[in-house]
Amino acid sequence: MTKATIGVIGAGRIGQAIAGLAVRQGHPVVLSNSRAPETLQAVVDELGPLASSDTASGAAHKGDIVVIAVTFDAIDALPAAELAGKIVLDATNYYAPRDGVIPAVEGDRVPTSVHVQQTLPGAHVVKAFNHIVWSDIPADARPSDAPDRRGIAVAADDAASKQQVREFVEEIGFDPVDIGPLSDSWRIQLGSPGWITNYSAAQLRDKIREADSWRTA
Repeated sequence: MTKATIGVIGAGRIGQAIAGLAVRQGHPVVLSNSRAPETLQAVVDELGPLASSDTASGAAHKGDIVVIAVTFDAIDALPAAELAGKIVLDATNYYAPRDGVIPAVEGDRVPTSVHVQQTLPGAHVVKAFNHIVWSDIPADARPSDAPDRRGIAVAADDAASKQQVREFVEEIGFDPVDIGPLSDSWRIQLGSPGWITNYSAAQLRDKIREADSWRTA
């Protein structure tokens, strides 16, 4: 069975952690960063023969699922043309002290992933892996029958793209928790009740429901 190629734009800790689990499951990965492909050679060597590096545009072009794990101030620089028609797994978070004030999302004017979708109108944006510490990605991945499997929230507007990301999340070691469309992805943004902590799928669903009171507190 042919495995989906995973493009990674922003090969920092989150991007590398997802790439490592993808390679473990037999997925080719194409890594990119803001510098140059050759600066990722050590990472490619560590991941093995299924890994390669390219520019951000190259990773977008080659990827069937393209993980974006960049700081939020870099969203506008993403290769929108190459991402058109692609499934974009959005693992980003907005954090003003790091990213600077971005009026479009400041004060939760719109959910961060809605802003990403507006910036990449031709892509199929799916929110996932934004509410987990990078080191927990390899540490908490479990087989499908493990009793202590961690839940990962997934939000998207396109049902087929959401399903593909759900299957990918499941394959690499987590229980996907469908939290609805991108307009509901604020329920798992920075500081929400489901943020960071290792919750099972059932516990995460409870925390997602708690987000209504969190946002109005």
